[in-house]
Amino acid sequence: MKYRLNVFACLFVAGLMAGLPAQAQQLAGQVERQKGAASRSAGAGTVDLVQGAQVYVGDEIRTGPGARLQIRFDDQSMMTLGEGARITIDQLVYNPGGESSQALGIAKGVFRFASGQIGKLAPGSVSVTTPVATIGIRGTEFLGGELTVGMPPGQPHYGFQITEGAIAVIAPGGSVVLDEPGEGTFLPIGRVAAPTPPRQWTEEEAAEAEQAVAF
Repeated sequence: MKYRLNVFACLFVAGLMAGLPAQAQQLAGQVERQKGAASRSAGAGTVDLVQGAQVYVGDEIRTGPGARLQIRFDDQSMMTLGEGARITIDQLVYNPGGESSQALGIAKGVFRFASGQIGKLAPGSVSVTTPVATIGIRGTEFLGGELTVGMPPGQPHYGFQITEGAIAVIAPGGSVVLDEPGEGTFLPIGRVAAPTPPRQWTEEEAAEAEQAVAF
């Protein structure tokens, strides 16, 4: 009997230990809106996302063909993803009474980001990295991603457009600041270059980016 109790105790402790990694995950936010397939993965596991599902620091988020996904983070910032997107939640520390920080990595796809409380309290502590540039946040809402219009046909490129506030687009070849609503810039993909001079995007340029994240 004593042996059985010891075995049960060991199994119980092992079960608790097995549950620790999930419990230790740091909550980052939750899915607010969704259309189509999306998933999150951390380590070796992948979980399908649904509206209301939670996402965690360290997660890689993916969207499928024709999908849209909107995540509200704990500081009330919002990330909207278009189809075929892939991003990582690198950091999310929200402490209203102390130090806070947020870092998101965009690997693929078109996205819209609206900063939240961290952007208001400590805008220098929010960063969004993309394949072509790092974005410095100054309390803002902006679009970014791989686009087809805005640069010569056949030249793969990235675009960024500000909706509200201001951002610094910092690339290996140079940097620009966007601080007027509707203002944007472009960068080629696959080679080092400076962002194009800021200008108001044309109706066609703005429409492509908006449609890519519209539900």
